[in-house]
Amino acid sequence: MAVRLKFPLLRFFGILFIILGVVAFWVLRPIRETIFTTEKFTPLRNDVLAKKYLPIILPHALYGAPERILYRMARDATGAIHIAYHPYYANEENPHAGFGAAASRYLYTGGLKLQRFIFGPADVELIEVILSNAGIVLELHYEDAKNYNPKSFSVRHEAKAVQNPASPFCFETRSWNHMFALVAAARCTGVNPLPLAYFNDDEWQRLKMVKKTEAILRRNRAHRIYERVAAN
Repeated sequence: MAVRLKFPLLRFFGILFIILGVVAFWVLRPIRETIFTTEKFTPLRNDVLAKKYLPIILPHALYGAPERILYRMARDATGAIHIAYHPYYANEENPHAGFGAAASRYLYTGGLKLQRFIFGPADVELIEVILSNAGIVLELHYEDAKNYNPKSFSVRHEAKAVQNPASPFCFETRSWNHMFALVAAARCTGVNPLPLAYFNDDEWQRLKMVKKTEAILRRNRAHRIYERVAAN
């Protein structure tokens, strides 16, 4: 009996090996090369200016609050200054009930921890402020949750842009994966700003912000192209 089962068992493992190899190739194959040149931008570091326009993020009872905010900055060919703020969270997790939320906790943020495999450790978001060369706020960019359903496995991102916004910028957290909504500045009255630091290269590499090549299960974090070169 053992002899008769030998070859069928080998065929089974052979087929399984081929299937796993095809799956691994499909999810890990390069799909996009990252360009690291930022020819139209000049990297800057100005802690005073970055602090002046630092977004304030209201803490959320279920979704927590960022521990700090990291930033990078650059000047474009027109003289406009771009500031990319990155709220930093130690982790993210869907705390809600439902099958989708539970699957997210097991597969994405916990258990298999696909989030760390795809993006890297911790959770790093993006809010961008663009200033004219005269220091006038031209644009504010951030991501909101589109048609948010807390019981779903994932959250759809919706890019938002506000022209000529008034500072200070006050945000509330709209989803467990830390998407934001811009709210009235008065709501942030009395809320202490988060610690701010320049996003140095050591931290940039540790958090795996940008990959040389992207794949289905290896993706760049949210950032702007001018951030790919740090200021000296």
